[in-house]
Amino acid sequence: MGIKEEFTGTSLLGKIAFILLLVANFCNWIAFCTTEWGKRYINNNNDDIYAGYGIWRICGNQEVTSGCSRTDGWALNWYGAFQAFAIFGFMGINIAFLLAVLSMFVSQCKKNEDAGLASAIICFVAGACYLVSVIIFGARFDNTYKSSNLNPDLGYSFALAIIALILAVIGGILIIVEAKKGGGTSPA
Repeated sequence: MGIKEEFTGTSLLGKIAFILLLVANFCNWIAFCTTEWGKRYINNNNDDIYAGYGIWRICGNQEVTSGCSRTDGWALNWYGAFQAFAIFGFMGINIAFLLAVLSMFVSQCKKNEDAGLASAIICFVAGACYLVSVIIFGARFDNTYKSSNLNPDLGYSFALAIIALILAVIGGILIIVEAKKGGGTSPA
C-alpha cells in the first residue's frame, strides 16, 4: 500500500493525532531555531534599537552591529536550564512524531501497541519539558529586563513553543484514547 492508502486507512483519531503532531513539530522547529523568544527595545533618539533573544543567539537590528551573538556558554544558570529543557522538549516532539509516522505508515509497526504508547508518553514528557522552559524563560526574561528601560516583550518563538507543547499533549491524549479503544493508529 502507498502513503495515501495508509493514511486514509487510519482511524479518525489516528489521523487527527498525526496532523496535530505534524503541526506541533512544525511549530517546534520554528521556535527552536529562531531568535524571537524574547525581545527588547531601546528608544535612542527616535531610533529603535532591537534585540531578539533565541535559545542559541541574540540578534539585533543595528546596521553597524546587526550580527548575532551566541548564548551558549553564558554563565547564567537560568538560561542554561531554559536551554536544557527546550532541547528535551524539542527532541521529544521530534521522536513522538517519528513514532507516530512509523506506527501509521510502516506495516510492521501498525499492530505494535508499544510504539503508540511510547509516542504518547514522549508527547507528555516533551510537553512538560517545553512547559518548564517556557516558564523559566518567561519569568526570568521579564524580571531581568523589566527593571531597566529596555522594554522587554515575549516574541513569536515563545508563542510557537507554547502551541507546540499544547498540540503535543493533545496528540498524546488522542493516541492514548485510540489505544484504549484497541485501535492504535492501525486501520479502522
